[in-house]
Amino acid sequence: MSESTFWQVTLTVDRSEVDVIDDALSEAGALSVSSFEEGGGPLWRIAALFADEPSLGDLAACFGGDAPADLTIEHLPERDWVSENLAGFPPIVVAGFCIHGSHARPTDKSLTPIRIDAGPAFGSGEHATTEGCLVAIDRLAADGRRVTRALDMGCGSGILAIAIAKRWPGARVLGVDIDAPSVRFAQEAVAANGVAAHVSIVEGDGYRAPEVARWRPFDLIVANILSRPLIEMAPDLARHAASGGTAILSGLLVDQAAQVIAAHEKQGLALVRRADLRGWATLEMALRV
Repeated sequence: MSESTFWQVTLTVDRSEVDVIDDALSEAGALSVSSFEEGGGPLWRIAALFADEPSLGDLAACFGGDAPADLTIEHLPERDWVSENLAGFPPIVVAGFCIHGSHARPTDKSLTPIRIDAGPAFGSGEHATTEGCLVAIDRLAADGRRVTRALDMGCGSGILAIAIAKRWPGARVLGVDIDAPSVRFAQEAVAANGVAAHVSIVEGDGYRAPEVARWRPFDLIVANILSRPLIEMAPDLARHAASGGTAILSGLLVDQAAQVIAAHEKQGLALVRRADLRGWATLEMALRV
């Protein structure tokens, strides 16, 4: 898909709504969603690209039934939109990592590069939940936390599994996802980042994946999914974590954090640190010794 015609949806939202609207537009079928700060104020401009003309009704559903007054739907002429779209995404710096595509190689040697190209899997470094997890991983490594076995549950693009492998080069990292295209994408990303010797990506239904039982216990478990599955998986997480092990949990809105924390406290984990970013929460919890 290089030269073709597309439909572009643009609108302006408050900064606090950016990540939620990004996700809603993606679920509505957007091929890509870009967000841009407008003049340093509280408003952000969102541009979403669709292969087919989206209906106003479908778009309105993304906003609870009422689309913003400035929402526009525009038919774009035939151009090489993929190349132009890639060129518009420079490397992203998060904590000590530089997330980049193959089209834009990082130049700052003090940062750890992670190559993630555009694809079907979640986890490009732009979303607040991915950013929160990367910051937590970077901080744990800086604190000297020992990790020999790690699990990335619902690994998506593989970005967090790759980050763990690069922060703890001697660790074995297992990534699990139920979505076959995401698994293939993550496997390719792992190879492209040169960590295939230490990272295994498998398709499986959460903790039911046989590899999870074979690899446990894990010093570090990262799960950037959603609040409901995090709550449901809390007992499994506790069973597969090493004594004193760490869990980094994200994919939950700030008003869902209390429920997720409570579910894990019931399983013997304690909250160590919480970070809220653009309406999303990232939790660091530890299994009591």
